[in-house]
Amino acid sequence: MSSATPQPPADFDPAIASRAVEWLFELQEAGDAEAPRRAFESWLAEHPDHRRAWEHIQRVNARLHSVADNAPPVRKALLGGPRRRRRELLIALLTAGASGGLWLHSGHGRRNTGLLADLRTGIGERRTLELADGSELAINSDSALDVRFDEQARQLSLHRGEILIRTGQDPARRPFVVLTRYGALRPLGTRFAVRILPDAGHLAVFEGAVAVQHSGDTAPRVTLQAGEQLRFAPGLDEAPQAADENAVAWREDILVAANMRLADFLAEVGRHRHGRLACAPEIADWRVSGTYRLDDTDRILDVLRASLPVRIDTLTRYWVTVHPAT
Repeated sequence: MSSATPQPPADFDPAIASRAVEWLFELQEAGDAEAPRRAFESWLAEHPDHRRAWEHIQRVNARLHSVADNAPPVRKALLGGPRRRRRELLIALLTAGASGGLWLHSGHGRRNTGLLADLRTGIGERRTLELADGSELAINSDSALDVRFDEQARQLSLHRGEILIRTGQDPARRPFVVLTRYGALRPLGTRFAVRILPDAGHLAVFEGAVAVQHSGDTAPRVTLQAGEQLRFAPGLDEAPQAADENAVAWREDILVAANMRLADFLAEVGRHRHGRLACAPEIADWRVSGTYRLDDTDRILDVLRASLPVRIDTLTRYWVTVHPAT
């Protein structure tokens, strides 16, 4: 079995790494065009981390092609299938590699980063399915998880993104557990959502209850009841807050904003589209309300421009910034 072993994790923001990936594709598509090249050079000069991320992405890209040459399943995924799907896979692989997580096997070994997880969604893709025990699983945009049901337990391992679960009634009464790098969640007949944040996990319980056990702990730290939510991670000790059912409206391809900060709103929209979607700091605290369809994020920006005194600056289709209109 051959593998590509990552370098030590880079310490720059994963969002910067993601943007470097987009530049890689955009420059390839632009060919000899000068405008994208000038925009790219400007981005490189904005911060030292931009150049570091770009250099790292180039190394990861070269390593990825080397892995593909020795791993037929990876090569087939990279070279076959629709262009859009190949692009989404490359973005997922390269972005994970930029954060030190590239670990692809040419055999059938387990994978711990979500790159070749049992279940994955691309950016802008959402799925709902039924698991073997009758549990309903909804998977949000850009998410990855492994599913392992055996005689002892029903286990989901969430690597990135967000899921919404309604647990089924298991005749064998096997415990249900959701594993994350921040801790384990053990539901007690329930409906709940789990999201991986940059520095913590996030749990929202809508029915039943869920016990939270931080990584390294031997006993549950707290049990959340229906209507509660909590950020969890080792060393993090926060009180539960009121859960918002609207936060999982993505299950119906909808984003519901109720007096939401504009910066937070754009961050949520950005989860469902490729590239960078930013907000000028002087309007970050403006408020947005309404219901928006997630299957057309360009339309969301059009509605935003029509309802607020803002302008949408598009340097490229992957670099969009919302500014005040004047």
